[in-house]
Amino acid sequence: MNVDNIEKELKAFINKHSVQFQHLAVRETALLELGALTMATEHYRLAGFTVTVENAINGLFVAKLSSRGHPYNFSWFKCVKGDELYEIHSNLSVMGGHKDEAVYVVDVAVVVGDDKVPKAKPKQKWVALDNNALATFAEVKKLVVYPMLLAQFIGIVHEIAPSKLKKPKAGLPADDHFPPSLITLGYLTATSSKALKGFAKRKFRVCVVHNFDMYLSQMRRGEASKSPFVMVQSLL
Repeated sequence: MNVDNIEKELKAFINKHSVQFQHLAVRETALLELGALTMATEHYRLAGFTVTVENAINGLFVAKLSSRGHPYNFSWFKCVKGDELYEIHSNLSVMGGHKDEAVYVVDVAVVVGDDKVPKAKPKQKWVALDNNALATFAEVKKLVVYPMLLAQFIGIVHEIAPSKLKKPKAGLPADDHFPPSLITLGYLTATSSKALKGFAKRKFRVCVVHNFDMYLSQMRRGEASKSPFVMVQSLL
């Protein structure tokens, strides 16, 4: 992983929004999470949404790079198209999808509406996003895609978005969201490729973006005409 190159790509991308990152940590995992955040925003831009930076502080995008801290102390992206409005947050706490009060922190969360995540300190303690308000999410790993990593990811989807592992009901309208996604820096092994084809046969609505730095570079140069989530899905 070339940390310097990825930092340059991220700086070039965020500068398009007339803000700068507060700082870019040299931790590779932090850079990957920031890359996944920018990739998610680019997905919605390419789908026709207007994307803006919210809660920039003194012209700086303050990225939330861990589970600690309150979301209203950090920056996020807002995506608007007609009457559709979504927010994209990093490292957001989300309630699980099984009504058992379990809370999970996802690397990238797409939230329905602009009133589900507090914008200032609330009177009552805010614990996590209601599961029904989560449109989709992404997890990031600095690993080669091997079968056990895929199994771990499917387990995460099962706990947070179990409906995505069931055959969709007939007649459901299509939407602009990318499916729950695993974004990795590593390549896809041959056995993992077979597993992904098996997921598709079982109608799992998930996505695995491998070699993600390649897509990030295309985004920075303005060469991406389709979301990487769409491009990867078309290869299955």
